[in-house]
Amino acid sequence: MILDDGRETAVRVYLDHNATSPVRPEVAAALGGWIDTPAGNPSSLHAEGRAAMEAMEHAREQVAELAGVPSGSIVFTSGGSEAIEAAIRGVCDRAPSGLRKIVVGSVEHSVVFGAARAFASRRFSVEEVPCDRDGRVDPDRFLARVDRGTVLAVLQWANNETGVLQPVKEVGEGCRRAGVPFLVDAVQVAGKKPLGAAESFADFLALSSHKIGGLPGAGALTVRKGIVLAPLVHGGAQEMRRRGGTPPLPAVIGFGAAAEACLDNMKTESGRLLKLRARIETQLQELLPDIRFHGQAANRLPNTVNFAVPGIEGEMLAIGLDMAGFAVSTGSACASGAVEPSHVLQAMRLTEEEARGAIRVSLGWSNTLEEVNRFLAVLPEQVTRIREARQ
Repeated sequence: MILDDGRETAVRVYLDHNATSPVRPEVAAALGGWIDTPAGNPSSLHAEGRAAMEAMEHAREQVAELAGVPSGSIVFTSGGSEAIEAAIRGVCDRAPSGLRKIVVGSVEHSVVFGAARAFASRRFSVEEVPCDRDGRVDPDRFLARVDRGTVLAVLQWANNETGVLQPVKEVGEGCRRAGVPFLVDAVQVAGKKPLGAAESFADFLALSSHKIGGLPGAGALTVRKGIVLAPLVHGGAQEMRRRGGTPPLPAVIGFGAAAEACLDNMKTESGRLLKLRARIETQLQELLPDIRFHGQAANRLPNTVNFAVPGIEGEMLAIGLDMAGFAVSTGSACASGAVEPSHVLQAMRLTEEEARGAIRVSLGWSNTLEEVNRFLAVLPEQVTRIREARQ
């Protein structure tokens, strides 16, 4: 790669796994001839269809093992967003007239707010439970909002921007006692830490293939046995009549392979990523003493670092790092061409200016110590460059 000033850089370093993770080699191997050879429709009775169905059911078992649920609980979707939408709409469409409140955390993914608020015209209300300055929602405070009028409670397991883990088990157990369905957004936590027997406290889990090294276009919603949802996609008997439409077979097969790879490597991988994260935070604190980490005091995923350098705009720093060969994210989301400050960081009591300064580094299976060291060498240079340009 050649920079604008003529300097040649090494191979690019991808540090944005929470956005999407590069496809794992195990996934490419599992796909084999499914890409080059026309595959049958799993709903067809011929040999090609039966082979497709067998492959899909094997993937269902692999994903179910990762999620810690029976394979019959898995409903394949087009991704994590559809899984969340399917749960919210599926519950609300069947809600009795007296249940009209949806309780959510204040740092949820935007799809949660969008799906829940879409029911405002039908007189549903959305109650947001605030988080503390480290981004953690207090379970007692959350459960205090859950009452007889609550149709659904939603809480993410791990935040995509900060990696902060939420007390989903405590909240889920409280919701179970209250008889309120509980949806857990497990998109970021899946593959990074064991989910255990999540079905013991969660009625629904949302998962995504491309976040764990699979292909985009596949996700899953786990549905606890005995729960009936109104389908998001009508008109077909696929997915046990829970989601009509022909499934994206290659993406589903890749999802299964990625899930199995995560399970095989989880114990060693979690420790490896934790060491890389610790090195980043320790070294950055020494190299940039005024740096501020967000959510650092909370229990977090082992792969995520969110920080800001006072006086440095996150977007400008991200662009500089990109030109230097490093892919990171800002703490902002782009909408209609405008960069908006992160609602997550603002919920954590950061000012709009502070939120605009945020950078997220999210590590994954493809990252190495050598890449981290290269990043640590370049980041202070970019900060100095931006500061000198302003003088």
